[in-house]
Order: sequence, then structure tokens, then C-alpha cells
Amino acid sequence: MTTHAPAFPVDDREFYPLHEEDDVSETEIHDLLVDYLCDAFRARFPDWRVFRNVCIYWDRGNIAAYRAPGVFVVKEPIPQPKLRVYHTWQAPPVLFVAEIGSRSTFREDEGPKVDVYAQLVKAREYLYYDPEPTLLRLWRLGPDGAYEELAPEANGRLRSVELGLEFGVEAGFLRAYTPAGERLRSHTEAERDREEAEARAAEAEVRAARERAQRDALERQVAALQTELNKRAGGPDPEQASS
Repeated sequence: MTTHAPAFPVDDREFYPLHEEDDVSETEIHDLLVDYLCDAFRARFPDWRVFRNVCIYWDRGNIAAYRAPGVFVVKEPIPQPKLRVYHTWQAPPVLFVAEIGSRSTFREDEGPKVDVYAQLVKAREYLYYDPEPTLLRLWRLGPDGAYEELAPEANGRLRSVELGLEFGVEAGFLRAYTPAGERLRSHTEAERDREEAEARAAEAEVRAARERAQRDALERQVAALQTELNKRAGGPDPEQASS
């Protein structure tokens, strides 16, 4: 079998297809989950690189062999501010990959592709979640270069060693948690929480001001009533007595 050299510079990313069909959301829940993970990881790890639906190539010069996971994370710095595709032979190792199961009928890659991410991409950890039916699994690269599936922790969640986070399903939605059990917020959720907190603080301030005004009015009424009672009883006027 003759191997033909590719008719393009094999290390130039411009010659590798983007496979834009992999960037099309298949379902609303798929899009929401990828949004959440990508945004939450960027909020948690501001100095790391988080990629969404970017094609990973591992076979130099082969434009047909690739994967485009929903999200993947790279810890080491990358000089390029943006990468159109990811070359495993040029770029730092992939730390963590997350894929959301597809319900599409035109895809042939249903289910977790464990061998691809272990042997070809060599991602240190691989998380797979399928919302229907609910299926959450996590693998970690072992010393022999093969994936070892991780068992849930005592709390039922799966713990990522590389990210220092735990993953679980909450009301049918994949969530990430800190080791202390705090649910990881995305930038969007954090901003919404901030706005809600500010709104509650503003409401509390208005309520406190209203209560102070009511209390001051009541005190004035009581003082006026006491003055009137003193006058009728022939007693001293509180205001004159104080002066």
C-alpha cells in the first residue's frame, strides 16, 4: 500500500477543515450543557484554555481523522489567542474532554468513544454525559496508556483529579461542583446571581427606609398625643420642659 504525501503543509492549521457541521447544536439541552461547561470552566480556570467544538487532529496530514468534543481543556499556555483547529503534535496535551451524547439520527458516533480519546487524543480525563437516558461516566488515563473508568464518590458524584471538581446530575442537568460541594456557576449564572442579590439589597434598603419613616411618624404622633394629654391635665408641655 502506497502512502501519498498530503498536498499541503502538514503543520499549517489553515489547511485542516473546521468541520463546521460539528458546531451545530443538535438539541437545546445539548447546547445548554456545552454552554454551561464551557462558561463554568472559564470562570473557574481563567488562566487555562477552554475550547468548544474545536476539531482535534492527531494524525499529521490526515484531514479525515479528527474529533470535535463539546468542550476540552488545556492547562499549559498556548501563544495563539485563537485556534481554528487543534493539532496534538503541535499543541500542549489535552487535560480534560467532555462530550454530550447526541440524539441525532445522522451521526454515526453515538456513545462514548473511549479508545479515540485514550489512544489517539490522549486526553488525561474524559467525561461523557447522555441526558436521555441519563448516563454519566468518567475515565482517567492510566500508566499503561489505557482509560480506567472511575467509580462514583460516596456522594454519588464523579471526581475529576485533573480539574479538582466533581460532576453530578441535578434535575436532569449536568453540573460541576467544588470539593466542598458548591455548585460551579457560569459567568452568566454568576452575573444573574449578582443582579438578583443587588435587587434584594435594594428592596431591603427601600423597606428599611419605609420602616424608619413609619417609626419616625409614629414617634411624632406619640409625642403630639403626649403633649395634648399634658395640656388637658394641666401638666407641663414636654417641649417647654426640655428647653
